[in-house]
Amino acid sequence: MNPRQLKLVAVLLGVAFLLYSPRFFRDDGAGGSLEVTDGFRFALTDPLTRIDIIQVAARDTIRLDRVAAGWTVDGFRADSLKVADLIPVLTNLGSDVLLARNPSNHAAMEVDERSGRRIEVYTEAGGPLAFKLGKRDLTAGGYYVRLPDADPVFRLDGPAGGYLSRDREGWRVRLIAQVDTSAVRELVFSRDGQEVVVRRSDAGWMAGDSPADTSAVMGVLRMLPSIRATGFPSEEDVVAADFSAPQASLDVFAEDEGDVTGRRLVLSLRFIEDENAGDWLAREADGAEVYRLATFNINRLLPERLIP
Repeated sequence: MNPRQLKLVAVLLGVAFLLYSPRFFRDDGAGGSLEVTDGFRFALTDPLTRIDIIQVAARDTIRLDRVAAGWTVDGFRADSLKVADLIPVLTNLGSDVLLARNPSNHAAMEVDERSGRRIEVYTEAGGPLAFKLGKRDLTAGGYYVRLPDADPVFRLDGPAGGYLSRDREGWRVRLIAQVDTSAVRELVFSRDGQEVVVRRSDAGWMAGDSPADTSAVMGVLRMLPSIRATGFPSEEDVVAADFSAPQASLDVFAEDEGDVTGRRLVLSLRFIEDENAGDWLAREADGAEVYRLATFNINRLLPERLIP
């Protein structure tokens, strides 16, 4: 066989290898690459801007968006620590544990087109780059995962599967407010039409001319550094809530020598009781996000007995 014939054979073998090799690789210009060889690879080369977690059967999408102030989830503030945990593991996923090649297994593993979650990732270069996240492998741990246009299914170990299986509430910020209590000078409580003003003085906490219940005031002050929601209301409950006429409120003032009153409003919360749910809705007076608070926490923030 002459050199020309050998060269032709080499070219043909190379073409055949590309066509029939089980290797799959794509760099679609969206700031990352997807690869299936003997393993699963999902890598990003550009900064993330958006993550869509699509719950296929429910036809619901949880959208994490990068904004100037950080990250949001469906327009609400996202928990920055949880997003910070997700990003480094999501930008470089990999698995060498092959579990199935036959598409007939996809439905049982919830990596088919009708179940599981489809993860779509956008970067500054564009997108989406996507992969399918199935159910948890109860035998060995990890989650089933595959690329949408490839048959092999792998087991994805590590925290990524758990992170991406959170529900919407799991991504939202539960911290309602934080107050530095060292400078708190005055507390104004209102509940069921009754208002009590408690002020710090040299003699301690006073309600008018009478000493306030110190244990009750200390209970409020212990909550102020970290007031956390117990949950979130539905959109319908938020629309129905009229915070212009709340059933209770709490205003917190700190010392401020630069103000003519000598004080500055640092927190203003409004509350509405949800008798059907057995808890309360809470919102900052000038805020937009609404939270749920357990009645137990409301009773600590708005103690009924402030004057012994």
